Amino acid sequence: MNLNKRSIFYLMLVLAVSTAVGCGKTDVNIANEESSLDASAATTAASDASQEASEAGSAGSEDVPDVSEDDLPKLYEEAKECPNAANFEGEWYVGSHSSVCGDLTISDQSAKGFHFSGFYSYFLNTGEAEGDAFFVSDNVAVYKYTEAEDEYLGFVMSGDSLHVIQKGILGMGMNVSAEGEYSHEEPLYENEDILNEAYTESQLTEIKKLIGDDELYEEYFEFGTKIGAVDCKDTETKSGEKCKSIDCVVPTYGMCYQAVLTDDGKIYLKLVVNDICDNLYTNDPGYTGKEVPETVEK
Repeated sequence: MNLNKRSIFYLMLVLAVSTAVGCGKTDVNIANEESSLDASAATTAASDASQEASEAGSAGSEDVPDVSEDDLPKLYEEAKECPNAANFEGEWYVGSHSSVCGDLTISDQSAKGFHFSGFYSYFLNTGEAEGDAFFVSDNVAVYKYTEAEDEYLGFVMSGDSLHVIQKGILGMGMNVSAEGEYSHEEPLYENEDILNEAYTESQLTEIKKLIGDDELYEEYFEFGTKIGAVDCKDTETKSGEKCKSIDCVVPTYGMCYQAVLTDDGKIYLKLVVNDICDNLYTNDPGYTGKEVPETVEK
């Protein structure tokens, strides 16, 4: 499978769910989680963008340069006409998860540069970027957000891929970024049918009955599963029961949960929603624990 930076970011998020969230805690510090994830993602994205730009093949008349966010201010000052520039125009897409993704439209290309507009999301946070980027070479164009701010977008063409490098926040929402590797192909999101991939219809019916509150079930458990970072794995409990373990977190929604579903039909669900819910739901009448059963790491 060919992973782009958004896929890598999503995998990092899932790892964070498995190792740090666990939903066994009673206090969910979403702001700290976002800050940690954003810093890690930004570091990964910057190094990956530089590596991909240097290793990729040429899209125009010269080799694709190694470009990092720190290069953008100097490159912007080197804008020039490039009549043989690669074709940047069209619809571009980034992201493999519907909550961490973006789309970009590039038009009106000339020897000087092009116009672009993009819309991006990080779970429930969204942001837009629009403006004119100027060529610095046949494969590279740079946009400056405002004259007063040291914030830029770099556009690097590499074969059939477009790499966008970001310096600054460009007025977008928290953790929202235009950075990534773009393709002309419309994405098939990996969470397209995650609710039905993670649960059977009978399990969902039972969970809805256990929660007992339609709003809590629909607005947090169900909706959170559809838009969240979800990690499912087949494992077993420490007592030896075969089961499926499911972790879900939505950083911008103040919710997470951990579920353990045993092969013989027992359900354990710890649902945490800031200031609303911190409950364990189970259909196991003999279970007295306050957290879901521990599972074996595999």
